[in-house]
Amino acid sequence: MGIGQRFLRFYWQAQTKYTIHSPFVFSLIEEVIEDHRIYYDFNALNRLRMLSEKDNTTLDVKDLGAGSRVDKTPSRSIASIAKNAVSPQWQCELLFRLVHHLQPKNRLELGTSLGISSLYQYLPLRKAPFYTLEGCPNIAKVATTNFKKLKAASIHQLIGDFEHTLPQVLQEMKRLDYVFIDGNHQMKPTLSYFETCLQYSHKDTIFVFDDIYWSDEMLATWEAIKAHPRVTLSIDLFFMGIIFLRTEQKEVQHFKIVPAKYKPWKMGFFAPSKG
Repeated sequence: MGIGQRFLRFYWQAQTKYTIHSPFVFSLIEEVIEDHRIYYDFNALNRLRMLSEKDNTTLDVKDLGAGSRVDKTPSRSIASIAKNAVSPQWQCELLFRLVHHLQPKNRLELGTSLGISSLYQYLPLRKAPFYTLEGCPNIAKVATTNFKKLKAASIHQLIGDFEHTLPQVLQEMKRLDYVFIDGNHQMKPTLSYFETCLQYSHKDTIFVFDDIYWSDEMLATWEAIKAHPRVTLSIDLFFMGIIFLRTEQKEVQHFKIVPAKYKPWKMGFFAPSKG
């Protein structure tokens, strides 16, 4: 099944906030998914992105996962990576708002890339620790430079295969409140990362998975994660999925959500008049 077919199926099944009865999920939609407030930090982050998209410095890239869908050459410019591999601005801003809204302190990212998405997730809680893992040393160096530009002193970066660096960083963190997984796009390693992180998680831990519709394999991975016995709530936004382990959930719930403006007939505007 192609990405277009996967999207159409998702869109057909997706709900809007007007059909959501969970107060927790409704608040998440209002404060994160459909919130369009501009935060002060966005200006500096957008400038950093623009500079990266104009940087023609070439890097020798080592892909440890599925790699880029667009550019699979071993030598890539920083501009190419910024345009093709870094999460888009609107998606990064959603991550910023998610962290700002839920305030998870011990945060972990699998897949630093140029460090732009890392900064969006770090800045809402500057004083709390943020750990990020990157497989490619040359890309990691660029990320380190970007962290210094924005004076992100509490970001800790580990470089190497996640199979080795993930257990290491989790032993150091001891407790995991938030994890963003965007570093492989294959079923076996992604499920392994999830299971490993679960050992350090608790009922309020938030898991965010990027590119859950990347391929049929990633969609199957997402379905397997949703089916885990500790998962009580999932939010499918197509471009990413959010997993919660909330023990206060009376029943397991899985939502596919689009902003209300994309399904205007779900707002009640077209309901037949009475009388």
